[in-house]
Order: sequence, then C-alpha cells, then structure tokens
Amino acid sequence: MKLARSCLLLCLAGLAVMSSATFGASLSTRFFSNRDGLRLHYLEAGSGPQTIVFVPGWLMPAAVFRLQLQALGDEFRVLAFDPRSQGLSEISHGPHDPARRMADLEDFLLAAGVGDYVLAGWSLGVLESLDFIEQKPQEGLRGLVLIDNSIGEGRPPAASSSRRRDDLNDPKRREEYLTNFCRGIFRTPPPADIADAVLRSALRVPAGAARQLLGQPYPRTYWRDIVARQEVPVLYAIRPRLREQGEALQRRKGELAQVEVFEEAGHTLFVDEPSRFNSLVAAFSRRTFMSLPDGARSASNGRPPVSDN
Repeated sequence: MKLARSCLLLCLAGLAVMSSATFGASLSTRFFSNRDGLRLHYLEAGSGPQTIVFVPGWLMPAAVFRLQLQALGDEFRVLAFDPRSQGLSEISHGPHDPARRMADLEDFLLAAGVGDYVLAGWSLGVLESLDFIEQKPQEGLRGLVLIDNSIGEGRPPAASSSRRRDDLNDPKRREEYLTNFCRGIFRTPPPADIADAVLRSALRVPAGAARQLLGQPYPRTYWRDIVARQEVPVLYAIRPRLREQGEALQRRKGELAQVEVFEEAGHTLFVDEPSRFNSLVAAFSRRTFMSLPDGARSASNGRPPVSDN
C-alpha cells in the first residue's frame, strides 16, 4: 500500500513538473475543492470574459489540450478541466456516475468564475458535456464544440471491441492495454509532454472507475435530441467514420451547425492537426461571442477558493 502511494505521489510530481516546465508562464495550474471536498484541477491560459472550456475524454487529462491552451489563450480565456481521478485531480474511490461528474463540472465552472463560454467536449467529454447542459441548463453557454464522438445521428458507428472490459479487469493486461490505447489515439507522434501526460493519467485512474465510465445509461437518441434542442451554434469536428452523423446534423440544424471532417487525423485530431483545429475553434468562438451586446457578461458570485498549488 505504501509503495502504491509512493508511486502515485511520484506520478503526480512528475505531471506537476512537466506542466510548469513545458507550458510556460502563459499557462497556470489551478486547484479547487468540490462540494464533497475532493481536490480537483484545471489548466488556464489567457484572460478576459470570453471563455473556452475543454472537457477531455475517457481517462484523459486536461494537459492533452496544451496546444489549444497556448494558441487560443492569446485571444480568449481558455480552461481545460481534469475530471475526478484524471490528470492532476484527486483520485476518488467513490462514484464516477454521470450525476457525480456533472456536479463536478458545475463546481468547476463556479470555482473558475466562468460567465459566457463555449463548451468543448472531446470523446467521452462530448457525452458528458451534452448530459451536463441537458440536466443543468447554462445561461452563459454560447456555443458547443463536439469533438470526435457519436451524437446519436444516423446509423451508429461500428462498436469497439469487447476486449476492452476484459483487459481492464485483468491487472496483468491492463497496463499493456492502456499503453496501446494511449498510443493509438494519435495518428502522428505527439509532443512528448502530451504523450507522457496522457499515459500517466490513464494508468492512475482506478480500474473500477475506468469501467464505470464506459457505461452510459441513455439511448442513442438522448444525445441527438439534446443537440437538436440547442439554440446555440455547434461545431462538430470529426474523423471520416462519423461523416454520416455530421451530414445528418447539418440537415437538422442548418446554419447553426458547422461540420468539419479531419480526413487524415487520429482520435486526437486537435493534436494531429492543431493549426487547423485551433483556427476553426477561434473563428467559431469569435462568431458566437460577436452577437453579445457590450458589457453583457454573466456575473459569478460566491466563488469557492482557488489555489495555484
């Protein structure tokens, strides 16, 4: 037990050093306590009232969005969240069900003092973001960026291998599976700091939590109907496997939807093609914020304490 705790502390220390050394002065690491007293983490770049919030995928850290924080932080305030047990957030041995994760996201937005914002979810973060705005309607939400996951349109994509759960259940195979998984999400070799942060985060999430996060208690139409009800613009950035869903979304939403297919990218299309992705998100965010009248910013009151370490 002591050895495991020592390994965890070393892992966290390595991530903290990597964050401060790699990201530079323009990026800050923040911690806050959620309503249950769990210490959660997020990264921040830039400043101002116009905010872009990134929510990562299954087992992934906020640090996977380092290239977005650096590039978009020149124009916007950019935040990337570490959900419970991921990245630099405290490991929770309690539930990781949708209700608990939504409460954590709500606490994060309050702690960070987020007013008007564009919400960008990737992979599992797409589903968690959509569930969040459905269950907890957001007055400050100005746009949605949905990155490379099914949203219930058209035919479902091919199911992933059932071996994943088996590998997660077997301690001898779990590390090999997660190592291969973390390599496989990139089409081209990523920056070393991002690859390292991704693997460290995936390996530290408890096996039971990783399995729980794979289950979603909703039918496919739940996601489709949430997106259909939104009156804010939607940017859907996907690989070719989701092209049919993108076309269905475009027909359904018309001018409110922008679909961009990354033909040669991997699942982390924002790492494989960061220049194109960042340009798209910047232009999309400018348009969403441009319609706001001057001075119309949501006030945030009663912010919980936020620390830098």
